[in-house]
Amino acid sequence: MSQPQQASQSQQQKANTFNKSEKTKDIRLTNIQAAKAVSDAIRTSLGPRGMDKMIQDAKGEVLITNDGATILKQMDLVHPTAKMLVEISHAQDVEAGDGTTSVVVFAGALLKSCEVLLEKGIHPTTISEGFQYALENALEALDELKKPVDLDNKQQLIECVQTALSSKVVSSNSAQLAPLAVDAVLRIVDPLKPDNVDLKDIKIVKKLGGTIDDTELVEGIVFSNQKASQTAGGPQKIENAKVALLQFCLSAPKTDVENSIAIKDYTEMDKILKEERKYIIDLVKKIVASGANVLLIQKSILRDAVNDLSLHFLAKKGIMVVKDIEREDVEFISKTLCLVPVAHIDQLTPEKLGNAGLVETVFLNDESKVLRITGMPAQSKALTILVRGSNQLVLDEADRSIHDALCVVRSLVKSKGLIPGGGAPEIHLSLKLTQKANTLTGARSMCVRAFAEALEVIPYTLAENAGLNPINVVTELRNRHLKSQKFAGIGMKKNNIVDDITTEQVVQPILVTRSALSLATECVRMILKIDDLVISAR
Repeated sequence: MSQPQQASQSQQQKANTFNKSEKTKDIRLTNIQAAKAVSDAIRTSLGPRGMDKMIQDAKGEVLITNDGATILKQMDLVHPTAKMLVEISHAQDVEAGDGTTSVVVFAGALLKSCEVLLEKGIHPTTISEGFQYALENALEALDELKKPVDLDNKQQLIECVQTALSSKVVSSNSAQLAPLAVDAVLRIVDPLKPDNVDLKDIKIVKKLGGTIDDTELVEGIVFSNQKASQTAGGPQKIENAKVALLQFCLSAPKTDVENSIAIKDYTEMDKILKEERKYIIDLVKKIVASGANVLLIQKSILRDAVNDLSLHFLAKKGIMVVKDIEREDVEFISKTLCLVPVAHIDQLTPEKLGNAGLVETVFLNDESKVLRITGMPAQSKALTILVRGSNQLVLDEADRSIHDALCVVRSLVKSKGLIPGGGAPEIHLSLKLTQKANTLTGARSMCVRAFAEALEVIPYTLAENAGLNPINVVTELRNRHLKSQKFAGIGMKKNNIVDDITTEQVVQPILVTRSALSLATECVRMILKIDDLVISAR
């Protein structure tokens, strides 16, 4: 090969390498920009003074919320990297219940730091390892702020829940909702598993009407849409109830395929009606023989779950009938009443019935009705929270807020530790990591310092959303912490910096901050590792 050809080939290889390098750089920056755009979109919703978002879907339905996980779930995102932030927000919601906005805002700040580090020529793998090292040190430093939690001290738990509710639309009702959430979770704690709680044992039922102040905790089951049948004078109140959950229909059977029957004279019609009557009477006799006096019948899509004839006979026997039980409620009802769902009449035996002290139709303050089942068996721990609201928007937001409150209490059960809020932990960790960075050299020192600076985005945004001067507030906070005031934070009641933010009852579970830091760092490290975007044909 001649020298000109070798030179030409060498130049071509250099050009290909340069183009590939430029493409990788563009892909990485595009990913960072997409994720930052999502973070910036919900940043104004952070904290007690954060703004709400009004979301309108394709059907024209409107949603008003400032819950980070809910906002991101409603966003129609196309970029795959942007969807990763939605996933970490959802993961934070599942793990801790609170901090769904903070985790995305912090991830956005870390990505902004990544841009600066990449421009300085630091390799993405080096940045990723530096962030992981910073995270490990941050989690160790976080324990310095930890205060142990006594689950018997309900006031301590209530203060923590009130902090979580302070940023919600229903914050003005936190004095009532916080004790309700604490009582609900503490009642279902299993002594055999003291470090976790199954929130599926608490059912949230929404009923339009009244105000949020009418929200109540019920030791039992409440049905807001299903009522006891009043056809043929059916009973509306049953004491010492024997409850059966039926998954079959109390009406005349139909053929599997659609067809029609031609009747030529009245005798044949009478014969069909007699057979139907006999079939229904046999069903009712077997129900009476089982001892059941309350029937919960699952909704059927094939035919009517009950007909007037069956309701007539059941009413004569004094049996209450509640129809249209939703499929997703079957597991909760079975667990609460300690019963077994019955799929066929021949399987209905006394052993499969549940017990309840009282089943009755109750009138609420606004004259609307709900069906309430109370007096549960001793081994049952399931509860129902009946949420009231003047309109659907308030009702939905109250539902989400109560769920977050329950998750906060669960976080305290899982990891029994409290830390101050108001930006105090983030400033404390930022200073600790800055001190750590001063002991390191090279690229790792720069990465740890960048992580420390990114942590300040939380107090910066809290101050910005409260209408304060964020630079002055963060600088003053930093000075207070340098003077060993490690509990100093931003007080939203008077819009000032408080030497000990815990005196204003602004506290949060340590699990919330731990989870947010870990999830955000993990997501950013994953984004940094991506150097190409491949479109699959499948």
